Amino acid sequence: MTRSLINPYILFAAAITVASGCSTMSRTEKQLSRVDSFESPDIPAIGELPPVRPQQAGLAYSKNTLIISFDEGIGKEPLKKAVRKYGAEVVYDYRIISALAVRIPDGKTADEAMEYFAKVKGVISVSQDRFYQPDEL
Repeated sequence: MTRSLINPYILFAAAITVASGCSTMSRTEKQLSRVDSFESPDIPAIGELPPVRPQQAGLAYSKNTLIISFDEGIGKEPLKKAVRKYGAEVVYDYRIISALAVRIPDGKTADEAMEYFAKVKGVISVSQDRFYQPDEL
């Protein structure tokens, strides 16, 4: 008697397993089919320019802090020397990436500082520090 009760449960579980996995497309193929859809507003048609996205609300740039990436092979010493020479200050030495956060001195603009640090040996990129300000409630 117990055996006849088990069979319906096993059959039901097997039916659910088969129904949930009964697809000829893999998960990756399904994701790609959504991305490749012509109905997606984020993907332009061939030959068209991508849509212009509005500026993100709350995005702001620091007026006196730069993020400077450097070549790991050359190291950060030439950049640190240039920071001292410029009168700037290292705010943060990133350990995960090869970059420094640098506070520029008063009386210097971000554009001037970016131009100066871009010429330092080993510097890959210089950008203003960005941060997000949440909307006020």
